[in-house]
Amino acid sequence: MDVSATQSQPSKPNQDGSTFSKKKKRFLMEVNKFLLQLLMLPCY
Repeated sequence: MDVSATQSQPSKPNQDGSTFSKKKKRFLMEVNKFLLQLLMLPCY
């Protein structure tokens, strides 16, 4: 019983980590676009 509980726990953080990394990548992409727009505005 205890062994199965310890085995089931590590699998959950891995799934959360994968989804978090995807959200992180999307966030970074949005930030990059925003920064590019800010840099381009003074040119105009």
